[in-house]
Amino acid sequence: MVHGPKNSLLASIPDTEWIEVQKLCEFVKLPLDRVLYEPRGPFDYVYFPETAIISNVAPLKVDKTAETSTTGREGMINVGAIMGDDQSMHRAVVQVSGDSIRIAFQDFQELQARLPVFRRKLNAYSRAFLAQVMQSVACNASHTLLQRCARWLLKSHDRVDGDELRLTQQFLAEMLVVSRVAVNAELQKFQQQQVLTYSRGIITVLDRKLLERTSCECYRAVRREYDRLLPGSFTK
Repeated sequence: MVHGPKNSLLASIPDTEWIEVQKLCEFVKLPLDRVLYEPRGPFDYVYFPETAIISNVAPLKVDKTAETSTTGREGMINVGAIMGDDQSMHRAVVQVSGDSIRIAFQDFQELQARLPVFRRKLNAYSRAFLAQVMQSVACNASHTLLQRCARWLLKSHDRVDGDELRLTQQFLAEMLVVSRVAVNAELQKFQQQQVLTYSRGIITVLDRKLLERTSCECYRAVRREYDRLLPGSFTK
């Protein structure tokens, strides 16, 4: 009996191809804040998160960063590898610690060259990922901090089991490119509406539907693309 992976992208390929992929997989633990790639830096592995969540961030001047995308068990890091690129455009940092599968870059290139369904799934994922990045640009330029915060919490909630998110206010502030004070104010609003609770670095989502109503349309736009291109990527 073939035991499938917890990563949805890998789980979507047939058992005959997963058997071949599995031979080249290494299961690793990814600690919080670990940097997997640096901008314009080479990389040796691609990662398929299972319980870990990875943020792609663009470093800016004056020690600031801006998140461009989030990846959990629905996908992989680094998307550029699908096109054969062995350098990362952005920094990839572990947002939520957890388990991941990794495959050596050269092995990954060989696998997608000879496994047709794996290659098709990777191409579909790259299109969904591009939609996420493009929507993030529009979101950051057009929507309020409260809306963007709700969207960020929802996409993190999509990628974990249960309702707890282990996130510090400082990390959330860095991802949204605002001050910690500003993030604290938005979390207090959500707590007052009983949307969530926040204590000692753990956010617990209490009312997801209200959080979705608070978020801008960007959250649903991205989810629709993932559901269209890779059905079953998310269960929530």
